Amino acid sequence: MDELTARIVELEIRYTHQLSLVEELNVELTSANARIDRLEREVRTMHDMLGSLGPELTESPDE
Repeated sequence: MDELTARIVELEIRYTHQLSLVEELNVELTSANARIDRLEREVRTMHDMLGSLGPELTESPDE
């Protein structure tokens, strides 16, 4: 029975560690998503600004 108890304790420790890692990853993912959203808004704003500065400009074949 001691071996079974030790195995259960080990599983509980691993589960707790994995739960902690998942929570950390969730925080990082949420933060990264917020940064991506902000950068997308900035790019959209810059695109609109450039469009208003030179509407007669055409894209080069490389773009």
